[in-house]
Amino acid sequence: MVNTENSEALERLGHRLLLELGETDGYAALKMIFEELGGLRVTVPTIKELERQERDRMIIEAFTGFNYHELAIRFKCSVRTIRRIVCK
Repeated sequence: MVNTENSEALERLGHRLLLELGETDGYAALKMIFEELGGLRVTVPTIKELERQERDRMIIEAFTGFNYHELAIRFKCSVRTIRRIVCK
């Protein structure tokens, strides 16, 4: 059984796909989503979570082993946050 919150979100997604992609492509996109994800419980990250993941990836790439303070300033976060990210 689909809960009301999920069915409303799926309905909004369907309407948006139809409006933005047109009827044929919108239905094709919806069909593809349901074929791939039908029956699964899916948690979709927020934009903020995606941005945080990208920031963390950039921090890990820029980390040299000695530049905690530089990265904290560059990414506007604490040295503790940098340590948590690079020590995962």
